[in-house]
Amino acid sequence: MKVTNLRKQMNEEIIITQINFELFENEIVGLIGRNGSGKTTLFRTIAGNYLPETGDIQVAGASIYQDPTKKAEIFYIDELDNFLSGYTLKKLNHFYRYAYPKFDQDLYLQLLAENQFPEHLSYRRMSKGMQGLYQMILAIASGANYLLLDEPFDGLDVIVRKKVIGLLLEHVAEKGCSVLIASHNLKELEDIIDRALLLKGKTIVREYCLESMRENARKLQLVFKTKKVPAVVKENSKLLTIQGRVITAVFERFTPELEQAIQACEPVLMEELPLSLEDLFEANLNRESMIQ
Repeated sequence: MKVTNLRKQMNEEIIITQINFELFENEIVGLIGRNGSGKTTLFRTIAGNYLPETGDIQVAGASIYQDPTKKAEIFYIDELDNFLSGYTLKKLNHFYRYAYPKFDQDLYLQLLAENQFPEHLSYRRMSKGMQGLYQMILAIASGANYLLLDEPFDGLDVIVRKKVIGLLLEHVAEKGCSVLIASHNLKELEDIIDRALLLKGKTIVREYCLESMRENARKLQLVFKTKKVPAVVKENSKLLTIQGRVITAVFERFTPELEQAIQACEPVLMEELPLSLEDLFEANLNRESMIQ
């Protein structure tokens, strides 16, 4: 899937603009951003629930606006405008078999049986966790190559969450599909995603490959002789905290040369700390730098 120059506005207010990214086979991508940053609007636009003012979405080289059949390659359940609650699982099964030509009925029935979901069960009578698990079953059985999951682990207890994640990882490994996940639980995302897209200021401002991040980025705690922060730190890092003379900062491209330059400033303390996706999120989304 290729998303190009996507722009959506509502009531004359721009919600997302200049959105550009690609999704590839056999990968899980995290979409991270603050509340209200436009994650749900982006999902709704990709899924075809909203029409963009400008831009295009291509699946297998064809625009979903020129070839509407390509929309069947995209799976998305809008949790904020969810039509599922009024139906039984049997009726929902009929709807999704019609909506997705590659729907795997055998797999669907197998997963229902394994998780003890009777077909006559009403969706609204299911617990939050069971609803989340059922939505994952629908996503996996849909046969869609691109799964858009908006907060799929929200409100799930530990046991159900592990089951949902296990189903997802197994499906990606077997079918080679692509998954885009928006989640507030960055620690959970970090354990399963290959890349992260950072949504800020109505657009995607940064893309992280998790493997590359672990190789090249560093989180350091630094103490210098005075409270003045050396220029090399200001210019090459993103601040997390300053407490007195103690600086905690993220260096996204930490090279031997940069390390030597910091050492030349004679820090009293220079200690590497564990770096997480949450650190990158916090460092990039701080409204104002605390380094003066």
